[in-house]
Amino acid sequence: MPEPSQERLMKDAIRILNNPFWINGLEAGEVYRRLHDDHDGTYTGILSVLIGPDGDCHMWTDSQPNQSLRFRVPILGGGMSPRVRNALMILALAIKLDNDDHPQQLEGNLE
Repeated sequence: MPEPSQERLMKDAIRILNNPFWINGLEAGEVYRRLHDDHDGTYTGILSVLIGPDGDCHMWTDSQPNQSLRFRVPILGGGMSPRVRNALMILALAIKLDNDDHPQQLEGNLE
């Protein structure tokens, strides 16, 4: 199969971002965490994504663990950034897949 063109990738990305969805295999209430690549043994710089039971997506880092940013489902949830919410859903899947392929030992503050 040939590699998709940049034009095709852009169309696919826009199509995905413009349509609300739920990804099978992601669990509501589970926090998907990934340590960034350049922590140099400090184990700081953890990105966290949570999908709420209502479909809203929350994200935060370990540098501000008590300040999550919430991106709500549009229409009933009042979300003003539906594409960001969809991107966070994809980010949660990416974290899950990377954690499956390359598990990390996360140390430090995860709360």
